[in-house]
Amino acid sequence: MMEKDILEMQRLIDEGVRLAQIRLWQRAGAEHQALVVYRGGKILELVPEVEEGVTDCNSGDPFARRKMI
Repeated sequence: MMEKDILEMQRLIDEGVRLAQIRLWQRAGAEHQALVVYRGGKILELVPEVEEGVTDCNSGDPFARRKMI
């Protein structure tokens, strides 16, 4: 595998991780929950603000339909 291919794979992985973080943040905000993270040697509790008009907090949840039934 060439270095170019490895860099492209790493870029795709980084994008996927960032998308997962965004979805987690949105879901926590929609469900009025806090996120607890360890950053810089400290434990922090982060509370996302709820965005107006965000109703789909289950996007990306494979069991979302089952939960609604």
